[in-house]
Amino acid sequence: MRKFAILLSLLFLPLSGWSQLNVYFLNVGQGDATYIELPGGSNVLIDGGPSSLPVREFLMAKGVRKIDHVVLTHPHSDHYRGLKKVFEYFQIGNFYDSRLENLNAVGDNTLRELAAVQSANVHFPEIGDHLNWDSKVTVKVLNTCSEEIRTRDSSVINNCSIVLRFYYNGTGLLTTGDIEASQENAITKVFKSGLESQILKVPHHGSAYSSSPKFLERVKPVHAIISYGVGNNYGHPHADALLRLQAAGATVYGTQDGNLMMTIPAPGTGKSVDVTPLPFAITPVSAEELAELPAPSPESQALDQLINSPLR
Repeated sequence: MRKFAILLSLLFLPLSGWSQLNVYFLNVGQGDATYIELPGGSNVLIDGGPSSLPVREFLMAKGVRKIDHVVLTHPHSDHYRGLKKVFEYFQIGNFYDSRLENLNAVGDNTLRELAAVQSANVHFPEIGDHLNWDSKVTVKVLNTCSEEIRTRDSSVINNCSIVLRFYYNGTGLLTTGDIEASQENAITKVFKSGLESQILKVPHHGSAYSSSPKFLERVKPVHAIISYGVGNNYGHPHADALLRLQAAGATVYGTQDGNLMMTIPAPGTGKSVDVTPLPFAITPVSAEELAELPAPSPESQALDQLINSPLR
């Protein structure tokens, strides 16, 4: 009986490594990219930054060859440009998109054509949807534009960002794209205490027009991560946003000096959420390593001119 009890307890012990949730906030300069390893073994890439090199090299350094879920929060080039090579060189299972077309850009439609070439499953999530990405993690859609919109208005594009809340082992992770204060307030009215998240991916790179007090009051962030590039032309992160985050009780981290890794531990480990700079630097890819990447498909090569055209 005692042996049976010991065996039963071992069966319910959390497995090490894969059973924690890992989040990597990538240093892509003035842009945004977040890579997530879910405890069940699947992975997620949210946005790709303004160029292909940082994300591609990060994924290669980790030995990634397939991405189960790619999310384009909204079609601004500092979020979609880096996804070009991701779609070209990595196997993509699912692509999550809004129905928003940025009339000042061509890159958003390039990605949509690449998703079709890859035969990725394309999804247009709606507000309130639960995404079945991991049996142990709740992933809820808090914001998007699921109706067709064609616009040049930057604020409209920002406020259509796909916002996701991950919840695992009593800890919330909120990824927010570039939503501005008006949309933050709209989300706050709908989801109220359902916004509470210990980890906040700060909206719009720490813009003065985001991270509003009402929003932060609902989120109650403990860790706030801002993705931005040093010396950017937008003044991100803005001093007012930083003061509001600090007033809300958050410790603020930035990607300007390197990638950040955060772990949400498995249940039963007694560990707490941890945020640290990555202990390794992503080094440039050698010619030999680049040669080992799978070659683009003939269909992808047929789109080469479109893929490599300047993105606005």
